[in-house]
Amino acid sequence: MATFHRTTYRIAEFLRWDEKDQLILQPKFQRRLVWEDVARSYLIDTIVRNYPMPKIYLRRVAHPKKRQMVHEVVDGQQRLQAIIDFHKGKLILSKDHNSELGGVAFDGLPDPIQRAFLEYEISTEVMEDATDPEVWKMFERLNQYTLTLTKQEKLNAEYFGYFKQTAYGLASEQLSLDAWRNMSVFSNRQIARMIEVEFTSDVLVAILEGISDITYIPTAYHKYDKEFSRRNEVAEAFRKTLSYVATELSEAVRRTKFRNRTWFYSLMVAVADAEVGIPNGKGVRRLCPKESIKKRMAEMDATLRMEQPPPGMASLVDAFSGATSHIPQRRVRHDHFYAMLTLSESTWHERWREMTSPD
Repeated sequence: MATFHRTTYRIAEFLRWDEKDQLILQPKFQRRLVWEDVARSYLIDTIVRNYPMPKIYLRRVAHPKKRQMVHEVVDGQQRLQAIIDFHKGKLILSKDHNSELGGVAFDGLPDPIQRAFLEYEISTEVMEDATDPEVWKMFERLNQYTLTLTKQEKLNAEYFGYFKQTAYGLASEQLSLDAWRNMSVFSNRQIARMIEVEFTSDVLVAILEGISDITYIPTAYHKYDKEFSRRNEVAEAFRKTLSYVATELSEAVRRTKFRNRTWFYSLMVAVADAEVGIPNGKGVRRLCPKESIKKRMAEMDATLRMEQPPPGMASLVDAFSGATSHIPQRRVRHDHFYAMLTLSESTWHERWREMTSPD
């Protein structure tokens, strides 16, 4: 009967097993290699930065021909192959992933980094005396408790280039993490499922190409994967936008429906349009004093919460119903939110009076 134990092994130990033919990377139940070098380099950068990587699963068995104990890789073949190839000089750490250390294989790293690489510990689950059916049954049970990947998690697994790095980097900066929490925009569970990264990607698309359907995000990941010349410019635009919202409007967001992802997206894009401009947008324009904007946000929130909002709000009510992440609804919200942020007091008052008139 199979037994299992959890342990950690240093990379040096995996390399030693490989040199002694005690590591079987492609047993009969493993998949073939499918990772491209960009994904393999991303893993190496993860290790070089001493970030954690997923657990490896091994089966320890006596090899009948080799007459020694060997370790069959049940899950983690592609990660271990990347590590071995990097150590042997067959894989280069890309400068796209690490501007300071990239462009070399293992031998080109500074000595302290080499030592840290070899000492890096990988969490490992080892199976002893496990038959093939027992191995498959174990993974069947593991998969029963595996959540279906979100769209963003699938993009995370598929892409490793510039757009992904920009979106993930921005979403995890202290400015963003504080904003998500302080304004109650994303729960811890949503952050764990990368929903805030999807949101960041969505706003980046708007800054880059104008208001788009949320389904355009995968296209952007592909389009800007290998080349992203406006990377720094767009990142700064995102930071400027989020900084303004988090600093000046945080309380108003937290206390209203503006903390809802649909509302918050349109608020962010409207601020970005006014602050830096977006393609096919309304253009850069001075924002109103924050107290005026917060008052307008509260009024809009209260009015749209009414059981029967005024007829003049019908287009905005429709834009918050049904397919809220499509272009037509987003454009309607953009028109209203941009006006809320930029119109003078007298002009906004006249517009608001017409929208809330009972006639």
